[in-house]
Amino acid sequence: MLTLTLLALVLLTLPTSVLAQQARVETELDRTELARGETVTLRIRVYGQQGGVAIDLDPLREQFEIVSTRSASHLRSVNNRIESWTDYMLVLFPLELGEQQIPPVGVAGQFTDPYTITVNEPSVSGLASGQDVHMETVISKESVYVQEQLLFTIRLYYTIAGIRNPNFTEVEPENTVVQLLGQPHQYEQLIDGQRYGVYEKNYVLFPQRSGPLEIPNIVFRGELTDGSSNFVFRNPNMRPVTAFAPGYSIDVKGRPDAFPTDSTWLPASDIRVEERWSDDITRLQPGQSVTRTLTVTGNGLDGAALPPLGRPEIDKMNVYPEPPVIERSIIDGNVVGSRTETYELVATENGSVVIPEINLPWWDVNNDSLRQAIVPSSFIVVEAPGSADIADEAATDPASDGAPGNLLQPEITDELLSGRQTPAWILSSVFALLALVALIAWWFWQRNRQTTSSKPTVVRTPVYERDIAEGQEKLAFKQLESSLAAAEPLQIRQHLIAWGRQYFRDAGLHNLDDLSARFANSELTASCQALQAAMYGSSQDQTFGRTERDQLSSLLSAERRAHLKNDQRLQQAQHFDLPPLYRQ
Repeated sequence: MLTLTLLALVLLTLPTSVLAQQARVETELDRTELARGETVTLRIRVYGQQGGVAIDLDPLREQFEIVSTRSASHLRSVNNRIESWTDYMLVLFPLELGEQQIPPVGVAGQFTDPYTITVNEPSVSGLASGQDVHMETVISKESVYVQEQLLFTIRLYYTIAGIRNPNFTEVEPENTVVQLLGQPHQYEQLIDGQRYGVYEKNYVLFPQRSGPLEIPNIVFRGELTDGSSNFVFRNPNMRPVTAFAPGYSIDVKGRPDAFPTDSTWLPASDIRVEERWSDDITRLQPGQSVTRTLTVTGNGLDGAALPPLGRPEIDKMNVYPEPPVIERSIIDGNVVGSRTETYELVATENGSVVIPEINLPWWDVNNDSLRQAIVPSSFIVVEAPGSADIADEAATDPASDGAPGNLLQPEITDELLSGRQTPAWILSSVFALLALVALIAWWFWQRNRQTTSSKPTVVRTPVYERDIAEGQEKLAFKQLESSLAAAEPLQIRQHLIAWGRQYFRDAGLHNLDDLSARFANSELTASCQALQAAMYGSSQDQTFGRTERDQLSSLLSAERRAHLKNDQRLQQAQHFDLPPLYRQ
């Protein structure tokens, strides 16, 4: 230790001119022939220098990629003669095949010797015995349609303890949407009796233009460790490595002529459209709502590529769409996209309603043919409570000669009762039996009527089926006030319409829009519209909170008080005349 300290002091006291005279440069190349994907190490030794030396590396970057650089300084004394030098290790990766020249490099005012190397194709495909690192790339197809999914996989095999700082060539072909499918995977695989570690990256490519698609050569740079470490700092022993895998040229076909020009181009292996309803749609009442959910699922397409199905315009229905939900998932290594659209449909009038068919054309890339994803049309009957069934009227109305109902209801005849040979005693017995049944039914009806009249009660039936009767308006308003305290907007709407039917004494009132139009009060109409928007609006800001509930309750109470005062004035006017002084 004392000798080294004295040598360092001597070097510091030497003049700069003496050190410059001792500086000389030597170079050494570890090999001159290598396979594609391997690296070559150039060592530059500068004598008489202990500090940093400027090295011009620009000439090397034209034909080589500089993987790593490191330096090490040395000092020794031999026969009382002090000698020092610095080694600079340059790890170079050739960019091309064939003969390559390592040009002279400027170091400390001098130039190194040039070298010629030969880069050959790998002699063995796949993993070779004793090979530390190997890389391969895999594509799902060699020819795809424009915007069709193309899967691209990079696998790096290594045989020793671990891999550090992996760095791969960026996959960025022109006119192509590139997505990395999740995080890289690391696992182990047994090949020919030897266990390898595998580092795998998966990409999906969506070419946006027809023609050749060039996927570049993939170069890996990283560090491998054998699991051991040095004694002082416990750092793992690392060494830089590289690997190479050739790229691909993919044929991208254009959109076929057989596909409809007015439809969104959808190349996939499978596309389906599913429909769900929140309730039974065979019978609806005016003002009643139902939720329709449509989900489009595409195997091989991103969810953002799936087109909207469009807001349907349906007669006798108000349609309130919700924002679509777009998702993407990975199933068995494939991209599966989905688009979910939800609509709230509110019946506005009596009658028959047809929900139109959905026909979504798509291109089957597996069978190379045109297909359609179809949702059949739906039929809804909207009718007020107590009204005649539309379908049954068509089936039983004798005036609708030739209507579909007559075709579905064939005439039923009984030869025993209608035939000309029926005995008279049989007809008499049948009529007597019918008369007896009618008499018994009449007796039970009278009995129930007397029992009901002896104990008067308020009929509590569903709000849309309650008859117009005395005392029902007061009960309906109490129920409305209770629902405004804590009920959901849908229940508030039902009780509001139920009260309006009793208030205006109109059994055909089943729609909140019609009810709000009856009020000659703009504030009350606006409050009803706010309630409607809170139920079916698409914005989360459209709520019917405590302030809106109190305002609606106050406006309804004021409307009801004004109506009661008007009734009292009419009653006083009817009894204005004084009774006679003398009875007749």
